[in-house]
Order: sequence, then structure tokens, then C-alpha cells
Amino acid sequence: MKRWYKGSCHCGAVTFRVRMDLDSGSSKCNCRFCWKQRNWNVGGLKPDDFELLTGETTLSTYARKNDSFEVSHRFCSNCGTQTHGNGYLEELGGAFVAVRVAAIDDLTVEELVSAPVTYCDGLHDNWWNRPDEIRHL
Repeated sequence: MKRWYKGSCHCGAVTFRVRMDLDSGSSKCNCRFCWKQRNWNVGGLKPDDFELLTGETTLSTYARKNDSFEVSHRFCSNCGTQTHGNGYLEELGGAFVAVRVAAIDDLTVEELVSAPVTYCDGLHDNWWNRPDEIRHL
């Protein structure tokens, strides 16, 4: 069942709230970007499920776009913490938001360890399939 969570960057300049159901799953990807960031997301959320509360002018963006998708990774320009991303991907129903699990402040350890994780093979542009190796993710 969806519920609202609060989140923030490390320095507190960027705050948000997100409506999600962690039992519906999270994801980790092996693409070069996610690997380097140790990225763990709750993604595929609709834009209405995310509300930026503070820090719009503090956020910086790293964006990627190709023929099949576009995504903007958002991070605090003060402390560097990635908080969320947004973009467009037909397979996710169009416009989406993805929130970095590490930026959600009121998740319990129990919720985190019991959350289902889907692994994505972004390294080989095989996003909808699990990579052969996941131990490093």
C-alpha cells in the first residue's frame, strides 16, 4: 500500500516527500552510472507521487538521453547527494520519477532489508533482464 515518506540530501537543503509502496519493489542497475553511484531506486513512480519541498534552486542535474529514453539525475549542488531522478520511458508508462532509497529519511532498516529488489542489466542495454553478476550491486 502506498504511503508518504520524507527524504532529503545530506546537508538538508533539498527536501522532498514521495508516495510509494516499497513492497512493490526497488531496483539496482549495473550500468556504468548506477554502478559508480551504488544507485538503489524506487522507480517507475508517477510525477504526482513526488513533491519537492525545498531546494529547487540548489539542485543540479546530470541528464542522459537517447532514442529510447531520457533521464535527469538530480543532486544537491551543496553536498552532492543524489535525491531523485525523473524522465520519460514508454516501458514505464511515460513520465516517471525515481527516488534514491538512501535519500529517504524515514525508512526503517526492516523495510529496507525486506524490500524486493529487481536487478537490471543496463550495462548491456538489456534493462528488463537480470545481469549474470549482481553481488557488487
